[in-house]
Amino acid sequence: MIEQAKGVLMWMYGLNAEQAFKVLVWRSQDANIKLRDIAAQVIEDLRLLPPPDPKTSAVFDHLLLNGHERLVCDHESRSAARLDLQ
Repeated sequence: MIEQAKGVLMWMYGLNAEQAFKVLVWRSQDANIKLRDIAAQVIEDLRLLPPPDPKTSAVFDHLLLNGHERLVCDHESRSAARLDLQ
């Protein structure tokens, strides 16, 4: 649950994993509530957010369904770059 809450904070606020964890710890200590309970509440409260715009969902669908194609290209680019360095 803590990892999921960290992921939410990372996405919503553009944080890295360490920063997101520090936010959870801060809220836990400030409210004197266990970290796992704060994390669970973050996940539970996601249902209170409005759904994403249909255009955003459509773009994400496309990215999800075609992500493997970008991975292959990125992998090939990195391999080519390594060959250039040798």
